[in-house]
Amino acid sequence: MNTVIINSIGTATPGASKILSDALKVPQDYILKLLYSAPSVLFQKVDEDTALKAEDTLKKLGLDVSVCDEQEPLNLTTELVDISVSFEDVLTLPKVTEQLASFLGCKQAEVLNLLLNEPSIVLGNVSEATALAMKKRVNAHVHYANPKKDLYTILINTEIKELELKAIEKQLQVKLKRKGDCYVAENISYSDSQWLWRKYQTQDKVKLISQTHQLVTINLSDFDPENSEHISYLTNHVGIPESILSDIQQALPITLFEYINRERAEDLVEKAEKIGMEVALEKDFDFKKQLHITKIRDTKNVNTILAQFVSKDNLVKANAKEWKSRNVMPSLIARYLSEQLERVGCNTEIV
Repeated sequence: MNTVIINSIGTATPGASKILSDALKVPQDYILKLLYSAPSVLFQKVDEDTALKAEDTLKKLGLDVSVCDEQEPLNLTTELVDISVSFEDVLTLPKVTEQLASFLGCKQAEVLNLLLNEPSIVLGNVSEATALAMKKRVNAHVHYANPKKDLYTILINTEIKELELKAIEKQLQVKLKRKGDCYVAENISYSDSQWLWRKYQTQDKVKLISQTHQLVTINLSDFDPENSEHISYLTNHVGIPESILSDIQQALPITLFEYINRERAEDLVEKAEKIGMEVALEKDFDFKKQLHITKIRDTKNVNTILAQFVSKDNLVKANAKEWKSRNVMPSLIARYLSEQLERVGCNTEIV
C-alpha cells in the first residue's frame, strides 16, 4: 500500500483546493490547510495504481507531490512560519499584488491591505515549503521565520504612565529609549513580547515588529575611494559605478539602501565594517508619511499618478509648482507614487 504526500503548493493556485474539496467531499478549508502546511499526507493506504493516478492528477493541478510505500519512514515535521515581502523595485507593486492574490486566493484589494502594514506579513502559520513556493512565484523579496524563534522590536506609546513604563523595563530587563513619538526596545524575545501584547493591546499602546520582517535603511558616512576592498564592496554589493566613486565620496553622507530587510542589512553592514567602511543602520518607526512634490511641470501627468491613491479634492491645483499631501499615507504608497513622479521630472520628498 502507498501514501500520497503533498510536498508543497508548487505552482498551483488555491483554486486547486476547491477541485480537491469537491472530489474528496471534504471542507475546502481542510484542503487549504494541507496545502499551506505541506509536507502533508493527502492519501494513506491506497494501492499503487490509485496512488500513481492521484499523483498524476495532482501534478496537473500544479502541486508538488510524491508517492511512497507505507513501509518507508515518513518525516513530515516542519516549522510553521510567517511570511512577508519587500520590494527591490517598488514599481512592481501592482504586479506583485496580482501575483500574491493568485497565490493566496483572495482579491487584490485584500492583498494590498496586507502589504500596507508595517511589516508586510502576507501569510502566517504556514510551512517553509509554502514560503519557498512563494519565492518562486512573486517578483519581490520573500522573508520568513518561525515567530516563536524571532526577536522583536517593541514600540510603546509615549502616553503610557511612568509607573507602567518602569514595570515594562523591569519585566523586559531593558532601558527603553525614546525615539520620536514612542519608546523603543529591540531584541525582545517572543515570550516577553507576547506578555507585553497581552497586557497592553486593548489600550492601543504597544506595537510589535518582527525583526526578521523589519525594513531599515543603510547610510554610508565614510570610505576610501582608493581602497580596493571598498571599491569592490560599493560596485558589487551596492551597484555604484567605479567611475563615480570619487564624486560619491565628496557627497557623503549618503544612503546606500532604503527599505531593505533588516537581516540582509545587518549582513551588509557587518561586511562593510569589517573592511573599515563607516556605515550605520537607520530604523524609522514613523510608518505614516506625507509626500512633498516640487518642480511640477505637467499637472495632468502628476494628478494621473496621484489619483491612484489620493482623493480628487486633494490633487494638485492648476499651474501649481509644488504640492504636499494633506493626509498621511502608508510609506509603501508614498514610495510607489514618489518613484513614478520622479520619472515625469518632479522632485519628491517623503516626510
